[in-house]
Amino acid sequence: MSQDYHSMWSQLGLDLPKHDQLLGFLGKTYQDLFLPQPNRPKSMEYLDFVMSEVHGLRIQELLNAKKAGGIVVGSFCTYVPEELILAAGGVSVGLCAGAEFGFDKAEQYLPANTCPLIKSFFGFSLERVCPYIAACDVVVGENTCDGRKKAYEIFRDLNPNLYVLDLPQTRSPQARALLKAEYLRFLRDLETRSGRAIDHKALSEAINRA
Repeated sequence: MSQDYHSMWSQLGLDLPKHDQLLGFLGKTYQDLFLPQPNRPKSMEYLDFVMSEVHGLRIQELLNAKKAGGIVVGSFCTYVPEELILAAGGVSVGLCAGAEFGFDKAEQYLPANTCPLIKSFFGFSLERVCPYIAACDVVVGENTCDGRKKAYEIFRDLNPNLYVLDLPQTRSPQARALLKAEYLRFLRDLETRSGRAIDHKALSEAINRA
C-alpha cells in the first residue's frame, strides 16, 4: 500500500488485528500466485496496483464520495441495477465474500450446511474485516434463493442499513411485473437516501456510464 490506512480502518470500526491478518494472507496469496507468472504483460502492473490498494486507496475514494454528498451502495449480485445507483449520484461497490473467513461466528446464526457464499458474507461482517461493508450507506441483498431469503432476515438484525430486493424465480408476465415493481421500489428508496430525483436524463446518462 502507498500509505498506512490504519487510522481510516479504525474510524470505520474494523477489527484491526483480524483485518491485518486477512490482508497478510490475501497479499501473500496474490504475490505467490500471480506475480511470478512467466511472460506476464507489463500492463498488468495497473491491476497489481489496484489489488495493493483494494482496502486502502479505494476505500478512501468511497469516503471522499460520501463527503462530497454521494451515497455508497454495496451489493453481492449483478441483479442489483448499477445504473439506478449511478443515476442517484451514488457509487456501486461489490462486497466482501468468497473466502472462508469467520465461518465459526457465522454458524452461530446459520446452519453449518448453509451455502459457503452466505456464510462468507456473514463472516466478513461479523468479524469486522470488510471496509466496504463499513463504508456503505446501504447494503442491498437480493432474494436469488431460499438460503439468501432466510439469511437476509437474520442479517437485517446485524446491519440495519440492509435493503432487500425480492426477485422472481420464474419467467412469466407475473415475474416480469414483480421485477419491474421491485426496481421501481428500489429507485424510490435511492431517491430518498440520496435526496436526488432520478429522471429520464439522469438514468440515460447512468446507463451509458454503467
